[in-house]
Amino acid sequence: MWWVFRYHMGSVAFGSFLIAVCQMIRFLFEYYRRKIRCFPENPVVRCMICYTSYLLAMMERCIKFITKNAYIQVALANTFFCKAAWNAFALILMNVARFGWLHTIGSILNWFGVCMVSGLNSFGAYIALTKIEDYKENVTQPLVPAGIVLIMSFIIVKSFLSIFSYSMDAILQSFLLDEQLGFGGTARPDNMAKFKTTLEKNKSS
Repeated sequence: MWWVFRYHMGSVAFGSFLIAVCQMIRFLFEYYRRKIRCFPENPVVRCMICYTSYLLAMMERCIKFITKNAYIQVALANTFFCKAAWNAFALILMNVARFGWLHTIGSILNWFGVCMVSGLNSFGAYIALTKIEDYKENVTQPLVPAGIVLIMSFIIVKSFLSIFSYSMDAILQSFLLDEQLGFGGTARPDNMAKFKTTLEKNKSS
């Protein structure tokens, strides 16, 4: 925490500022779109509004993606935000396939975990409401509380497992950055020597 506040508070604030600007633009656009609804509908105007809303949503997602990876690069390489964002973009561009596979498999595992935990919580709540005597006598419709437990569990688990996505990106960027630097240094564990040998063979071939 001291390292972040001492050296990189500007990077944290700048990334948050970019996201806030994008969200403010979307908020103003939504306000403008609601005002337009008072006038007679025009198919062309309606199409342009939908297209603009889609572009703004994509812009916000791109800014969040770049900011997340820039923060990881700030932590890894101790650089300022703009340079970190460019380094992250270049690293992703050079390893598109790896990042693609990571996000595909990670998204599947993430959703699997969210659905499993939420489903098990809801199922456990339903069993408790139908088998425990105190609940069984007072609750006439156990499906409604079980559904509420399902929704609450989904929101909470989804929030917690978002850390999983950050961890995946951080680990992959750490590995790729280490690979890009050519495995320099003398503090490498012995069990990492095989990766260095593989990299040297690939360079020589």
